[in-house]
Order: sequence, then C-alpha cells, then structure tokens
Amino acid sequence: MSRVVFECLAAGRPLIASRVGVVPEALEDGAHAVLVPAGDAAALAAALTRLLGDAAARARLGAAGRAILERRYSGARLAEALESRYARLLAPGA
Repeated sequence: MSRVVFECLAAGRPLIASRVGVVPEALEDGAHAVLVPAGDAAALAAALTRLLGDAAARARLGAAGRAILERRYSGARLAEALESRYARLLAPGA
C-alpha cells in the first residue's frame, strides 16, 4: 500500500481509495475504507458526496481504519513477523 494510505489510516481519517495493488486485499470496502474502481471519476464523486453527508460513516471508517492499521501494521507486529522469519531462516536444517 502507498504511504498516503498508511498516513490516512494512522490519522484516523476516512479513506477513499482506488481498487489497485494490494489495497482491496488489505482493506474491506465499507468496513475500513470506501474503495472505488481506478479511473472512475463518477464513483469517486459519489463516494465523496456520500461521506461528506454522513458524519457517522466518516467517524466509523476513520476508527476502523486506524484499528486495522494498529492490528496488522504496528511496529510491534512488524517486529514479531521479522523475528519469526529470522528464526525460521536460522533454524537448524533451514
């Protein structure tokens, strides 16, 4: 995911993102972000209009985005994953 996506999630802001790269695999549409087809200006405009008119949805998406970021990509989580990989590489017979 791009740095901008991570920054938005970390700030607890509602995210509208294109369905490109790993974004649709990492974030669930409607749960963590609003995902729109890449290059679809009408879908982007509709998503913006919908969020601008729904403060509760903005708050919910912002909180859910931050929560998934903390769960999956926190420094502690990344350190655990890296340590686990090193342990497998250094294990006898690896």
